[in-house]
Amino acid sequence: MKPDSNKAPVAKGIEARALQMAGDPILARMLAEERVESKVWDTALLGRLLSYLRPHAPLAWLSVGLALIEALIMTAPAFLIGLALDRVGAAGGARKLDGWLAGFGRAEAWWTAQTQTNVIVMYGVIVGALWLVRWVVGGSTNYSMQVLGQKVVHDIRVQVFEHITAMDLGWFHKNPVGRLVNRTTFDVQTLSELFSNALAQGVRDILFVGVLVIVMIGLDLPLATILVGSLPILVAIALVYRHFARPAMRTTAAVVSRMNAWLAENLSGMRENHLYRQEHKRRAEFHALTTAHQTSVARIIQAWGLLRPAMMVTTALGTTLVLMLGYDRVTTGVITVGVLLTFLQYTVQIWKPVRNLTEKFNMIQTALASAERIVDVLDARPGLTDTPEADATLRVTSGAIEFQDVRFRYSSAGPEILRGVSFRVERGQMLALVGDTGAGKTTISALLSRFYDVESGHVRIDGHDVRDYQLKHLRAGLALVPQDVVIFAGSVRENITLGADIPEERLLASIAGVRADAFINRLEGGLEHVLEEGGRTLSTGERQLLSFARALCFNPPILVLDEATANVDTETELLIQNALDVLTKGRTSVVIAHRLSTIRSADLILLLRAGEIIERGNHAQLMEQDGEYAGLVEKHLRTATGVQ
Repeated sequence: MKPDSNKAPVAKGIEARALQMAGDPILARMLAEERVESKVWDTALLGRLLSYLRPHAPLAWLSVGLALIEALIMTAPAFLIGLALDRVGAAGGARKLDGWLAGFGRAEAWWTAQTQTNVIVMYGVIVGALWLVRWVVGGSTNYSMQVLGQKVVHDIRVQVFEHITAMDLGWFHKNPVGRLVNRTTFDVQTLSELFSNALAQGVRDILFVGVLVIVMIGLDLPLATILVGSLPILVAIALVYRHFARPAMRTTAAVVSRMNAWLAENLSGMRENHLYRQEHKRRAEFHALTTAHQTSVARIIQAWGLLRPAMMVTTALGTTLVLMLGYDRVTTGVITVGVLLTFLQYTVQIWKPVRNLTEKFNMIQTALASAERIVDVLDARPGLTDTPEADATLRVTSGAIEFQDVRFRYSSAGPEILRGVSFRVERGQMLALVGDTGAGKTTISALLSRFYDVESGHVRIDGHDVRDYQLKHLRAGLALVPQDVVIFAGSVRENITLGADIPEERLLASIAGVRADAFINRLEGGLEHVLEEGGRTLSTGERQLLSFARALCFNPPILVLDEATANVDTETELLIQNALDVLTKGRTSVVIAHRLSTIRSADLILLLRAGEIIERGNHAQLMEQDGEYAGLVEKHLRTATGVQ
C-alpha cells in the first residue's frame, strides 16, 4: 500500500501541482507515504466502518426502524392528495382501494357520503396529522442517529489511539507526529461527519427512495420505470466524481499532515526563528504550504462543480419525461389525474433525497479517504510483541544484566550499531557507558528495555532473555531518566506519579530523597502546582530532579540514566549527583555520561567505539591501563581546571 521508501516517489496530476506550489522536499516524501490507496471496493471499506455499529446494535436498529417509519410517512401525503383529487373530480372514475387499503376505503366512503367538503376536510386533517407525526418521528430519528454516530466515532478514536500506543519505537520513527495527530483528530473527525451527518440523513433517504419506488411501481409501472431508470445515470455521475476527487482528497490529507508537522516544529522552535531572524522565511514556507492545500482543495471543488449540474440536468430530464408520458396516459384513460399528480409530487420528492445523497457523496468520499488512512494505521502491526514463549509470571527482581555477543542494526540496510558486545553486571552494581556520539551507548539501554530486538546474541536480565518476559512486566522492572525530560501539562504530583496510585508517604520520601522538595515547596501550591506544557517554567536541573523523583517513586530494580547531567551547571550537577547517590543505592544502574566525574564510582566502565568495547574495568583499573579512558579523564580535568 505504501511505496518502497528507497525509491523516489513519482508525483502525478494534482500531487505534482501541489508539490510545485509548496516547493517542499519533505512534502514529496509525505505524499508518497500518505498515498494510502485501499485495495478493496468502497463498499468493503464502508462495511468495515459499519462493523463498529455492532456494539450498539439496539440503538442502530431503533434508528433504522424510526427512519423506516419516517420514510413511510413521507410517502403518504402525496398519495393522499392525489387520492383526494380523484374523489372530488371524478364521479365514478375514482381509484378503487383494495388490499390493505380496503378498510381505509370503507371509512372514506362513510365519511364522504354527504358532501365533497367532507372529502377535503378528511384528507386535510389526515395530511396535517401525518406531517405532525413525521416531525416527531424525524426529530427522534435524527437524535438517535446523532447519538449512535458519536458513540461509534468515540470507539474508533479510542481504538486508533490504543493501537498507536501499542506500536514499537521503530514504527514511530517511520510515522512523524504530525501524521499521527492527523489520524486521531482530522481523520477521525471526518468519520464523525460521516456517521453523525451522512449516515443519519443517508439511511433515511435510502429508505425513503426504496419505499417511494415500491409505491410508484404499484401505481404505474411505465412511469416508475422512467424514474428508476435514471438512477443508474446518477450512480455513473457519482463514480466519475469519485475518480477525479479521491486523488485530490488524498493529496489534501498529505498536505494537512505536513502543515501539522511544520507548525509543531516551528512553533516549538520560535525562539531560534526570532534569534536568527528567520520569520520572513517561515512565513514564505507556510504560505507555500497553504497554497498547495488550496490547490488540492480547488480540484475537489471543481469536481463537485461538474457533478451537481450533471445531477440537476438528469433530474430535469426525468421530470419532463414523466410529465409527457403521464399526460398521454391520462388522456387515454390508463391512469387518473390524481395518479399523475401523485407521480409528479413523487418526482420532486425522489430527487430531493437523491440530491441529498449526491451532496453527501462529497462527504462520504472524504470520509472514505480518511478511512483508508485510519485502516492503514489499524492494520499496521507492531514489530515487537510478547513472544509465544513469554512467561506471564516472570518479573524483574534482582536486576542482574548480561549482554552476550550482541549484534544489532536499526534496519536491514543500515550500518551495524553493536558488534559482538558482551558484558555482565551483577545486582546492585553500576555500569557506566562511555564513548563518542554514535558509539552505541543509548542503543544498549534501548535493547535492555526491549524497544528493539537484537539481530543476534542475547540480552538477559536475572538470567532470563528479555524476550522471555512479557513487555509490561519487563519494563515495570526498569526506569529511564533521559537527558531530555518529558514534562506533561499538569500538576507536579501528576508528573511524578504519572497517574499511578503511589502512597503519599512514598511520594514525599522520594521527593525528599532526591532533594526535589526544596524547589517544589517554593512553587505556589507545592505538589498541586500546575506546570505548563514541557515544564517551560522549570530549569533544566529542576526538570531532571522531577524525573529522578519519578524513577524513585516506582522503585524499579534497574535504573538507566542517559546523559542525566549533560546540560546542567556545576552547582546543579552537585545537587543532582547527591540525588543520584540516593537513586542508585541498592539497585542496578546503567549510566550513560559524557561528564566522567559522575562515573568514577562505577563498578564497571565500558568504553565503546563504533559499536565495540575497546576498554573495560573500573576507574582505577582503566587509569592504570593508561589507554583512551585515561586520556579522556586527563582531558576532562584540564577542561575543568582551565589548564591547556
